[in-house]
Amino acid sequence: MLVTLKEVTQDALKNHYAVGAYNIHNLEYAKAVVETSYEMKAPVILQISQGSSDFAGLEELSMIARHYAAKYAIPVVVHLDHGKSFLRCVEGLRAGFSSVMFDGSSLPYAENVAITRQVVEAAHQVGVAVEAEIGKVGKSEDGATTEAEDMHYTAVDEAVRFVGATHVDALAVSIGTVHAMAIQAAHLDIGLCRKLHEAMPTVPLVMHGASGAMDEDVKQVIQLGITKINIATFLQKKAALAVKAMFEQNPDAIGFRDLAKPQLQAVRDGVRGKIELFGTANRA
Repeated sequence: MLVTLKEVTQDALKNHYAVGAYNIHNLEYAKAVVETSYEMKAPVILQISQGSSDFAGLEELSMIARHYAAKYAIPVVVHLDHGKSFLRCVEGLRAGFSSVMFDGSSLPYAENVAITRQVVEAAHQVGVAVEAEIGKVGKSEDGATTEAEDMHYTAVDEAVRFVGATHVDALAVSIGTVHAMAIQAAHLDIGLCRKLHEAMPTVPLVMHGASGAMDEDVKQVIQLGITKINIATFLQKKAALAVKAMFEQNPDAIGFRDLAKPQLQAVRDGVRGKIELFGTANRA
């Protein structure tokens, strides 16, 4: 069933677990993620990024995600990831998303506040939840860098002012993760996460770039207000390695299903592991 980000993150905050937010790229990815979540009775967030929508179409991916949300009796959020403008977020609203993210983390604080407030006003009028970001989660250029040049840790006082000024439903914070990390080596600032949660105990916090976070750190920050955890690179790497192994065993494979099956099994295995790590099983 289609639900909003606010619904799942508020329950996660209350009961000390986190909901996985998995980037989907096509019908097969969405099917694998939702079916695995259904098997484990776990709420799930299907995310659509700019890159994925450029590849497969924003409306098309939204329709696929909403189809699976309607088909299975678990909470499913269909989420626009990293909307970089007010217009992009409005496109998400028109495409039927139940949650949108405005990412103004690269903008001056005042501009980030102003546009986030606009997005919140528009989204709340149609019952859609909003995520925004304060601080900045950087991007790894080589898949292994743990401190990206564009990274900026979230300041507690600024985060409190931002939430008060915008009334966002969830807040993405920068606590040491880096986008596009292909190895688990990021060093999370557990102390900063604790301070953010203590300053905003009713605000669901979001961790981006979580593919590079170590499992023990993830378990700790879930107890400190992290309720939505974004996973993209982790699944793509597992899928790529599965295809590589398949070609090593069967170098003459050419059928689409032959190529897709090992990828989707890898995605299922990856999602299953994250559901167990995040404590999301049997929460639906």
